[in-house]
Amino acid sequence: MASGGKASALRIDGTRRETGGASRWSVLGGLTLVTFLLLADDTAVSVAVPTIQTDLGAGFVSISWVVKTYTLAVAAFTLLAGRLADRNGARPIFLLGLAVFVLGSLLGGLAPNAAVLIAARGVQGLGAALVAPAALALIASTFPDRERGVAIGIWSGVSASALGAGPLFGAIITDWVGWPWIFLVNVPLGAGAWLLARFLLPRSTHVRTGGGVDLPGVALSAVALVALVMSLGLFEDGGWASPGFLALLLVSFASALLFIARERRARLPLVDLRLFRSRSLTGANLVTLLSTAVMCSLFFFLALYLQTVAGLSALAAGGALLPLTLSIVVVAPIAGRLTDRFGNRLLIVVGMLALAVALLGLGTLGLRSGGIALAAWLALAGIGIGIARTPTTSGADGSAYGMAAGILNTAQATGLALGIAVMSVILTSFGPNAAFDRTLDAAHHEAFVDGLTAALAVNAGIAAAAALLAAVLLGPRAPRPADR
Repeated sequence: MASGGKASALRIDGTRRETGGASRWSVLGGLTLVTFLLLADDTAVSVAVPTIQTDLGAGFVSISWVVKTYTLAVAAFTLLAGRLADRNGARPIFLLGLAVFVLGSLLGGLAPNAAVLIAARGVQGLGAALVAPAALALIASTFPDRERGVAIGIWSGVSASALGAGPLFGAIITDWVGWPWIFLVNVPLGAGAWLLARFLLPRSTHVRTGGGVDLPGVALSAVALVALVMSLGLFEDGGWASPGFLALLLVSFASALLFIARERRARLPLVDLRLFRSRSLTGANLVTLLSTAVMCSLFFFLALYLQTVAGLSALAAGGALLPLTLSIVVVAPIAGRLTDRFGNRLLIVVGMLALAVALLGLGTLGLRSGGIALAAWLALAGIGIGIARTPTTSGADGSAYGMAAGILNTAQATGLALGIAVMSVILTSFGPNAAFDRTLDAAHHEAFVDGLTAALAVNAGIAAAAALLAAVLLGPRAPRPADR
């Protein structure tokens, strides 16, 4: 800890945390920077995919798993991470996750082939799964009620902006020093962040829950999520008649039912199903899943379009997404303050409707108009994401911060994985997939454009559905006395 002795501890729902010599805003700054690093690295890979495919001589299936493996690992292990944060304290889990992420980054930067790179992405995903719920739990338990909305707003805004800034970050590195440095740059940055966090983060003087870990629950939840996403991948190839698709879908459904049954009778469940008696928590997680699935159409496939079809360089493609990123950065902290004052429902509804309009607007451009029109619709999409993201993230507030944060981050990771898979299904339904191939002819690229336009319309409908769910499931919350 920094010098100066122990500062007075904050008390949140009976939990005391020593803040040491570091202020809670310094803690927020450190957690936010690490989260930015992890999320920016994820979307940075999207603009480098065509180059990675060429350098490693990988096929479409292999290179798609470079993206999918990361999100699957996050989805599979985040619930476990939330449970571990509640059992052992969020600080050690955060530090462990950051170390694992750095290890995966080193492996990815040195990968000689696609198989090693895919494995490295899985290790990175495991590290990110440990970090995300621990970071949110630390924020929620460190800040008092009157400041928590602003703190989560800042963290959420930076997190969301990292998804948009990632392509520009990846483009600069890919063009200047080569794609391996997208991963290798995390090694010194991550190691430095680990040392800083080691002294900066508050220690828990009371751990809320004890006991072991529900390993059968971990296995069942992981199988359900992985089988669901993999089934959609097989659907791309064989459609409804694919035996693999139907078999994996059945495995996913059966595993989900067994998981629910297991959690209802487990002495120390991975997920306390009683949390879902709260309509607000359930609604926040559903909206998080749907909104994250929609965001992939902007951050991943639009970045691919700009390079493979529009013919932009990686750097130019990353720069074209800046209106989206900057809008999120500006709006999300403001949304945090408004969430404290007006509650979740209004902001989520407004944000998701704005995002739906932006997606429809992008679709009407036919993705051929550039300049001001494209920037305007991307800016509106960023405003919508910024408005909606903070109030959905604040749904993690609760008595078991790690578990609630784990559920929320699982919904986010699952939404991202499903969004990419569903978008791929829509794109391939319009013809041969040209998403990762600059060399295919104009007819193939035309099919990609038509598919992406249709996918934007579908995602606009999903965003509108998320707004409707928020309106129905989330109740208006009056400002807390501490906020007035």
